[in-house]
Amino acid sequence: MSGLTRSSFVLSTLLLPTLFGITGCMLLQSDQTYSHKHSHEHAYNYGHSHEHTHSDSSHHGIVVPLFSGQQHKGFAEIKLHDDKGDLELWLTKDKTGGNPFELPLNSEIVVSFQKLDTQAVLRIRNSEQNEDEEGNGNIRDNKTNYFIFPGDTGVDASFLTGKKFSTETVISFEVNGVTYTTNTFKLQPHTH
Repeated sequence: MSGLTRSSFVLSTLLLPTLFGITGCMLLQSDQTYSHKHSHEHAYNYGHSHEHTHSDSSHHGIVVPLFSGQQHKGFAEIKLHDDKGDLELWLTKDKTGGNPFELPLNSEIVVSFQKLDTQAVLRIRNSEQNEDEEGNGNIRDNKTNYFIFPGDTGVDASFLTGKKFSTETVISFEVNGVTYTTNTFKLQPHTH
């Protein structure tokens, strides 16, 4: 191998993918290297903690994919309000939020805050309409896709308050013996 060819080989196969891998802006998959744009799309579509956004979601929350085993099953959109530490969560079958992922009304969603060594259990607001904070009802055929914390439980949610709050988070729940979970992502508040 000539000096120029060897340098090009080292740069293209070792140095650049390593540099982009460190910065998180290149996706290496088997023997394929994908562009900066593709790696961002992959991270968003498959719940890697590479990035998240509040502006592209239906409710200005963080949208993360839901999995059962290795199979993608839908999306969870979680919104943390920085002023009171309350959480809202919507489950959907599509990323745009137009197709609800319905669960029985007695379902509980566990949001684990890994570095804080604690968790929040989200439940429905009520069994009549289960209104979100904008007053929209979320019960259809005795099922819902909308859950909140702390609700009327009396649990102190002050540990979730503040514009600078940020922690590694996982959402999980079980329905009919099937466990659903997200990958770890960074939960940050929707600030007003």
